[in-house]
Amino acid sequence: MARTYLVPYDASNNAKKALAWAISAAKLSGTRVRVINVQPSFGTVHAKALFNHKDIEEYQTQLFKENTEGVEDQLKASGLDYSLEMGVGDPKEVIVEKVKESHGTDNPIDLIIMGSRGTNPFFGGVLGSVSYAIINSGVCPVTIIPQEK
Repeated sequence: MARTYLVPYDASNNAKKALAWAISAAKLSGTRVRVINVQPSFGTVHAKALFNHKDIEEYQTQLFKENTEGVEDQLKASGLDYSLEMGVGDPKEVIVEKVKESHGTDNPIDLIIMGSRGTNPFFGGVLGSVSYAIINSGVCPVTIIPQEK
């Protein structure tokens, strides 16, 4: 079985630092890197009333491309086995589900490496709400790359 690191990526400075850290760690251990960018579902009543499904998918794809610009080049240059994928929905749920789905495959996710944005006023002093939820899910070990002060 191959080892795999999952890197949730939102184009924030902390996500960029987490990706760089993951690539460095993966090079040392020969680990595969999966990078996921999660887009909102836009499943609200208003969005569904104003836009058709195809338009929403095209917009999600556009946002994905904008958020991950340069990431594939960085991964290719690393020489690592990697994947770059888009998820749709609540980031906490999508990330946990990706880890659960990977168990029982030839490439289970062994570690999540993510940056902490710390934008939530309640958890913001320590962790972002997504980081906090992922840690508490207990699906696998998590390494948090802290925000710069």
